Amino acid sequence: MISEQIVSLATVLEAIVLLPILLEFIGDRRKRRHSVELSLESERVSSLNVQLAGLDDLLEDIRDLIDRARHPEDYAELSLGNEILIAGPPLSGKKMLARHIAKAAQFDTVITVHNARNPDALARARYLAYQARNKKVMLLLPRLDLIDEREDEEVVVELDALIEAISELSHALVVGTATRLMPGSEIDNLFGVTLTLPGATITPAPQIFLLAEVHRMLAGVAEFYLGRALKAGYEIADISRDGFIARMLMSVSNPAQIEDIVVLCQTSAIYRQRTGQAKARQITNEILENAIRRVVAADEIRRM
Repeated sequence: MISEQIVSLATVLEAIVLLPILLEFIGDRRKRRHSVELSLESERVSSLNVQLAGLDDLLEDIRDLIDRARHPEDYAELSLGNEILIAGPPLSGKKMLARHIAKAAQFDTVITVHNARNPDALARARYLAYQARNKKVMLLLPRLDLIDEREDEEVVVELDALIEAISELSHALVVGTATRLMPGSEIDNLFGVTLTLPGATITPAPQIFLLAEVHRMLAGVAEFYLGRALKAGYEIADISRDGFIARMLMSVSNPAQIEDIVVLCQTSAIYRQRTGQAKARQITNEILENAIRRVVAADEIRRM
């Protein structure tokens, strides 16, 4: 009897000791949940009031990207290009442009992560995107330039994992925005496509000197991706194969940029064939220049 009382007393004492820890855990969990609620917003695209003016030229320029987002089944052979970064000055309509893309591409939902530095919000956004398998979802990440790549290294890693995971979903599109952009930065490299609005602040990147062996390696990468596109039935028009590769090598600094450029060329070629602008999937010099502009926001690379 006494032993039972001792056990009961010990249990009560243990509960008393652990109670502050439990209350702190519950309080912290509530704070984190409240923080996620403030950082995350899910909107039905049908309810969005989109008013966009002054960007007619840009909207004309991205019709192929919108068509790909609207009809992903017709571009299923392309594994990249579902990430778009919009750079522009404050109040220039970056988020409104993203919402316009969602409307034009007939998306169902826009999930906005207002604070991309909140790991819980990023995790929740990924969960919601995966849950909406029968709906078309845009993941919107505003003001990514507020992330300090040196101090927020873990956040950049989490963002990279999130964007890569979501962009692989055929029903999803990732759109980020930034007021300032440094070409070649970690944030820039998270996205395959960059749209630059008038007045965007593009911070000059440090000049990069590519050694001869690196240049040869990039030339081999360009040969590979272009060769793969040609084998898939794409054609090069008004530019030679060597000229195509040489033009890319004038601007790129890594293999990922080469792959992105070739995929964007393929995207435009599919769009022009789909809309009757070309009988075959032709990649013209104009398409190539447009793809380079979308991938490389500034060309300040020197070679040795």
